[in-house]
Amino acid sequence: MSSIKIHEISKQNLKGAVLIDGFPSVGLVGTIVANFLINTLKLEQIGVIDSPRFPAISIIKDGEPHNPMRLYSGEQVCNDGTCNQVVVCVSEFTPPAEITKDLVNALMDWASKNGCTRIISAEGFNSGPKEEGKDNEIYGITSTEGSRPWIEDAKVKPFTYGTVGGITGALLNEGKIRNMNVIGLLAEVNEDIPNARAAATVIKAIDELLLAIDLDPEPLLKEAQELEQEVQAVREQAPSEVSSSVSRYIG
Repeated sequence: MSSIKIHEISKQNLKGAVLIDGFPSVGLVGTIVANFLINTLKLEQIGVIDSPRFPAISIIKDGEPHNPMRLYSGEQVCNDGTCNQVVVCVSEFTPPAEITKDLVNALMDWASKNGCTRIISAEGFNSGPKEEGKDNEIYGITSTEGSRPWIEDAKVKPFTYGTVGGITGALLNEGKIRNMNVIGLLAEVNEDIPNARAAATVIKAIDELLLAIDLDPEPLLKEAQELEQEVQAVREQAPSEVSSSVSRYIG
């Protein structure tokens, strides 16, 4: 029996909704994306995910305690005959590797029970140093044949060879077994620091997939520019060598 429990705070009709997860990864891409969606779309907390194997921590925001893994949702948005509803799962910690599959199964069981039709999972992966001025790439991979067109819809490159680990990898595998539509959006990150620029590329891709919802990544790009200037200032004071190795491991 799974130790992962999902406690619903409020009940919403989520039939046809899209579940987007945001777990800490390289560059905190998934975490930044999840929090951006929660704040931009003004989503409300609808549940928490808990387990005796999770760290015993409380996240304090505005003087209130919050579970470190939470579910948020908003109302369905319709535009030009297309409707979208977003559910976001955000985590303040990286789940222990030994419970990743249990967590993914609990999430997919809950999504199926509530009528969610697809899952989007965002990850960062370390690509090593890049040429100055060159944009970060973003890749897509799906769990089912029927969801392959999403890669083109999202205007991302297909990820055809490599290893996808962590939550995204487990979601893709379980999605294939269950014939449930999962798309992994894999954003290139050249350093393991919070990377709002990489997160912005994921937001652009999600914006292409959710036609009824307008997402503007400009605030993230502005944040990225400010962070990059701060990092550059630190480097000029204390230069350090940067590894030239390129990793294809994601997760």
